Amino acid sequence: MSTEDWLNPSSIEEWWSSPSQQGIKRPYSADTVASLRDVFPENHHSNAMALKLRGIFERVQKDRSVNLTTSVIDPVTAQVMAEAGFETLYVSGGMSANTDTATDDPGPDLADYTYDTVPKKVSTIYRSQLLHSRTARVNQSGKEDIPLLPIIADADSGHGQHTAIMKLVKLFVQSGVSGFHLDDLVSGVKRHDGKDGLSSVLVPTNEYLRRLVAAKLQLDIMGSEVVSIARTDAETATHITSTIDHRDRPFILGATVPLPRHFIHTEGNSAREEWKREAKLSTLDEAFQKSHPDLYDQFISQTQKMNVAEALSVAHRLVPAFYWNYENPRTSEGWYAFKGGIEAALSRANAAANISDAVWACAHKYKADEAQRFATGVQEVHPGKWMAYNITGGFPEDGSADEEVKKIPSYLASIGYVWQFLPIAGLTAVGHGSQRAMKAIKEDGLYGYLSKVSRPAARHADGTSPEWWWKIMGKLADDAADAIGEGL
Repeated sequence: MSTEDWLNPSSIEEWWSSPSQQGIKRPYSADTVASLRDVFPENHHSNAMALKLRGIFERVQKDRSVNLTTSVIDPVTAQVMAEAGFETLYVSGGMSANTDTATDDPGPDLADYTYDTVPKKVSTIYRSQLLHSRTARVNQSGKEDIPLLPIIADADSGHGQHTAIMKLVKLFVQSGVSGFHLDDLVSGVKRHDGKDGLSSVLVPTNEYLRRLVAAKLQLDIMGSEVVSIARTDAETATHITSTIDHRDRPFILGATVPLPRHFIHTEGNSAREEWKREAKLSTLDEAFQKSHPDLYDQFISQTQKMNVAEALSVAHRLVPAFYWNYENPRTSEGWYAFKGGIEAALSRANAAANISDAVWACAHKYKADEAQRFATGVQEVHPGKWMAYNITGGFPEDGSADEEVKKIPSYLASIGYVWQFLPIAGLTAVGHGSQRAMKAIKEDGLYGYLSKVSRPAARHADGTSPEWWWKIMGKLADDAADAIGEGL
C-alpha cells in the first residue's frame, strides 16, 4: 500500500466495508484514524495470521465443527500442539503469570502483572513457530511445512485506562498475535474463595465499551485484521464499581428493608450473609413491581434509559413512601451489589458485539442450559456473531458424567461457538507430559483431557484436583487481601 493510500480516509472506509470489518460500528471517523496513523504503513506478520484465524472461524461456523484448544506456556508446547494437529493456540494471562512476570513471582490470574507480560510471551511463541517453520523446510527437503498456528491472547482488563489499552494492543499486534480478548473486570480485586460474597467486580458498561473502542481504534490505526474478542464476567460478578450507566440498572441490587446499620459495619461471612437476608436485596425494577404492580407500567415508561439514581427519583415521585436503597449494601471499597447471571452477560455481550469481532461470557462451571441461553440471546440480536466458550471444571472425577463430557465440544459447536478452549489446562498438561497430553486432547477433546491428563495429574497431586497449585496461589492472594483488610 502506498503512503498516499495509507493516509487516505477513503481507503480506510473501503477497508471498513470489506467482509472482515463491515460488521463493526465505530464511533469515530476514517478521518480521525488517518490523522492518528504514522506516515508509513505498518505491515505486521499478525495480519496474515489474523486472516488465517478469521478463515478458521468462518469454516468452523459454517460446518458447525469443533475448534478446541488449550493454553500454551512455552515454545516447546506450541510445537507439540502444531504437530498434534491443533488449529489455534491460547496464551492465558493466568498461565503467563505463572512463568513470566516482572518480579519472576508466579501468581494467580489477577491481572496484577505489567501489561507487556503477555505480549512478550506471544512474541516468543510466535517467533519460535517461525524458526520451526524455517528449520522444517530445510530438514524436510520440500515436504509439507509444519503449520503456523494463530495465537489468541489474554489482554485482561487492559492494564490501565484507554491510552494504556491502545499501547497494549499495539504490543500485541507487533508480537504476532492473531486475536485477543478484553474483559470488563477491575484488575487485581478478584476473590478466589468468595468470602463475604465477593467474587468478581465489574466496571460499568460504558467503561467496558470504551475499553473495546480503544482497542479497535488502535487496530484501525495500525490497519490490523487482528480479531478482537469481548469477554464479560457478568455471569458470575457480585459487584460493580459504578451505577452511572442505565444499561446496568437491571442488575444493581438494593436493600428493600431499612436496616439500622450499613453492610460495611458487619464483620465475617455469617454476619454479612445475615445482613443480606434481612435487607432482602432486589433490583429497583423488581422491587417496584412487587410493591406497586398497578404503577409498574407507568414507572417503566417514565424511566426508559435512566440509571438507578434517576429512576429511583421517579419511583419516589410516584410513591413517596417507596423504599429501595442501593447505597446500604456497598462495600468498604465503594462497590455496589450486582446481580450476576446470564441476563447480565447477554446485556453486555450484545452491547460489545457492535465493536468486537466475537463475544464470550466467561463461565466458571460448564452449564449446558446457560451456554444455550447465551448463544440464543446473542444470535437473536446479532445473527452470525462469533462466540467463544471457556470449558472449565465442575465435572465428576469418578467418571459418572463421561458420556455427557464426550458430547460437550460438539454440542457447543452445534449452537454456534466457533472457539472453545481449556484456559488452565496448559500447566497441567506440561506437568503430565506435553506430547501425550496434547495428543489426548486433540484426539478425544475434553474427555481426553479429563481421562488422560486431569485425573491422573490429580492422583499425583493432592488427590482432589489437578489444579491444586492454582487453588493454593488463589488462597495466598486472598490471605494477602485479608491481611490488608480495611487499611488503617
